Amino acid sequence: MAMQMILCVETNKRADTDSIYILETIRHWYELPNQIKISKVYMNTKSRYNSKDVIKEIRQKSKTFTFGETRVIYCIDTDQYEKNMEHLKELQTIRQYCEDNHYDLIWFCHDIEEVFLGQKILDSQKVKEAANFRKKKTIEKCHWEHLSCHEMRAYSSNILSILDKYLIRKNDKQSQ
Repeated sequence: MAMQMILCVETNKRADTDSIYILETIRHWYELPNQIKISKVYMNTKSRYNSKDVIKEIRQKSKTFTFGETRVIYCIDTDQYEKNMEHLKELQTIRQYCEDNHYDLIWFCHDIEEVFLGQKILDSQKVKEAANFRKKKTIEKCHWEHLSCHEMRAYSSNILSILDKYLIRKNDKQSQ
């Protein structure tokens, strides 16, 4: 059955850094048959998760995909949710928004670079580091345990747990 996955990412279209990590994860761990279409909505910042522009783009992409179902997946950083009450409140609000709209939420604790590179990256270096991540095939060094978490903790994500609902794992990547 055909399916479209709309990934709502915090980055902008020009930088497109988050998508590199997410798509490399998909390519490394999952079969990607032709009937699966991956679309992106660039939020520019997670605070725009429910902006008119983002909602409009999700609706537009959903309407144009007429071959099967569409799944919307928000991909956000948790930031310093355990230390900063504003970050925690924003995370809880986005989580509730996703639940209310039957969307999935992929989180990266504390940010996507920390999960995939093991460290914070300066904003000015994010594009370069994401390109190096792809070029050097750093995804092959990432451990599935860190990407399959159900509880938020530093250097972890639930990305594989969410993607497992919709995609088939490659046989040789089941427990790597």
